Amino acid sequence: MDSLDVDRERTIQQLCSHFANDNLTTQELELRFDRVYKAQSAAELRGLVAGLPALPATVEAPVGMFAVAPVDTPLSEKRMLVLMSELKKRGDWTPARRNVIRVIMGNATLDLREAHLAPGVITEFDVSAIMGELKIIVPPGLHVECDGMAIMGAFADSTTSGDRSPGAPRIRIIGAAIMGSVEVRTRLPGEGSLAAWKRELRNKLT
Repeated sequence: MDSLDVDRERTIQQLCSHFANDNLTTQELELRFDRVYKAQSAAELRGLVAGLPALPATVEAPVGMFAVAPVDTPLSEKRMLVLMSELKKRGDWTPARRNVIRVIMGNATLDLREAHLAPGVITEFDVSAIMGELKIIVPPGLHVECDGMAIMGAFADSTTSGDRSPGAPRIRIIGAAIMGSVEVRTRLPGEGSLAAWKRELRNKLT
């Protein structure tokens, strides 16, 4: 990632912080996001946050968009079986240190953007999709390791790094897709699939 890309990610995080503190409306945030991916210099990016009110001290600096779990919260292991059905884990939830997910002729979505993740340790997802589909959505700023295999299927890692602090939670995803698919991707908080596709497209074109 070159320096301008790093500046883009930092500007996105600053804009999200301003939105969370009611300094920007949804429409203003979308317009500024559009200009972020059209910007050709660091000066243009700085201009997108110039003039906005000062942020509280706790969010002045760009931070990873993830929630941290209390030290004693995560269980050692959780198991989930999705058999010819659908599973969605979203919002405020806490994964275990090791999560075993088996999707058989079904669909599952694990959204980690608001999940509470343990700092300083690796949260592992041992996954398999057999004639099924599994999507894992992560916020920017996490350390993500992905190691899987596909047999007549697809195991895709589409995550983006962004700014990673030394204390950021670590995610390890291992497993297999057999006549099915496992997809891991980065999305901003509250961002839907269409908005993510447009953002990624703009990023490629800039």
